[in-house]
Amino acid sequence: MLGIIGLMSGTSADGIDAALIYTDGKQIERTGHAATFAYPPAIVEAIYTARENAADYLADPHRREALIRGITDAHIDAVASLRQKAGHPDIDLIGFHGQTVYHNPAAGRTIQLGDGQYLASQTQIPVIYDFRAADMEAGGQGAPLAPIYHQLVVQQAGTPLPALFINIGGVANASFITDMHLEGYDIGPGNGLIDDLCQIFYQKPFDKGGAIAASGQIYQPFIDRVLGDPFFQLVGPRALDRAAFHHYLNAPDFASLPAADQIATATALTAQAICHSLTHLPGQPKNVIIAGGGVHNHTLMKQIKNSLPEGSDLIEARAIGCDADFAEAELIALLAARWHARLPSSFPSTTGVSAPQICGICALPHPLPHPLPHPPAQKF
Repeated sequence: MLGIIGLMSGTSADGIDAALIYTDGKQIERTGHAATFAYPPAIVEAIYTARENAADYLADPHRREALIRGITDAHIDAVASLRQKAGHPDIDLIGFHGQTVYHNPAAGRTIQLGDGQYLASQTQIPVIYDFRAADMEAGGQGAPLAPIYHQLVVQQAGTPLPALFINIGGVANASFITDMHLEGYDIGPGNGLIDDLCQIFYQKPFDKGGAIAASGQIYQPFIDRVLGDPFFQLVGPRALDRAAFHHYLNAPDFASLPAADQIATATALTAQAICHSLTHLPGQPKNVIIAGGGVHNHTLMKQIKNSLPEGSDLIEARAIGCDADFAEAELIALLAARWHARLPSSFPSTTGVSAPQICGICALPHPLPHPLPHPPAQKF
């Protein structure tokens, strides 16, 4: 088992989640050492600007390099802080996702900002990064990468199957897990639209506890309109950019609603999109497990629970030993371990890739502080 720090900053850019686990790519042992580290405000603002128009922002080499360095420096600080909190343990690998500012599977383009080589050099720890490129080069959509992690967590917990594991980040993604089969897909807007509206109207990064949504009225015609988007007719592996449904916010009837009603409606959209996804599953899950920032939105969680079909139970990830706030950081650590063990992390049934792919690139510090043994390729 390798000691690995997983680093994840989601599309909301609300901070860097860092978790230290021990893993061989097939199982994990949690250490209890995990924390979230905020980006400096100037970096957050630059990420928001880049996310709005990545092509224009990144075309300026000075702004691009400054943002990449700023994001990487923040991750270097996160590694140092987590190691200090953990008592300076030896770390074999760092898994580094980078900051997503653009993801367009149809165009075969994804952008995660961050310099893996610089991170490795500054921490003197090998870094595995750029997890999506190999999948997209082989015809996959580059997302979701979480299913293999969701499967492992569910199996280690002994959760009755079939199970549906949903992570509600900027985009909501899901993994359908049976004894013999694993599927994965993005399923809807997640927290993305809610967070954007909170920033526009209240200058807040998110709707804490779902309090604003609880105070507003739901405008169902908007939800019906969005659920009529061709995306919601797709089956099988599918992926979304965080901004995929943002243009719907400009419709005059929706834009004229009070702020609280817009946020209430966006929240209900996320819940209904999640429940809509259940109609496309190959079977009914016994358990629906929720992780990600969405678990803290009590209004959203209540709506999801009330909409589940009879026979499906809603479970928060912490009930099966998984900290919902650090599930994605653990995922990135697991992906780093699977790269090291030569195990695939994406599959035809999860991203639509042509064949299972070993995901990631390795950046070595100079000089390498200690030899890192490499096991032979394994079957998954």
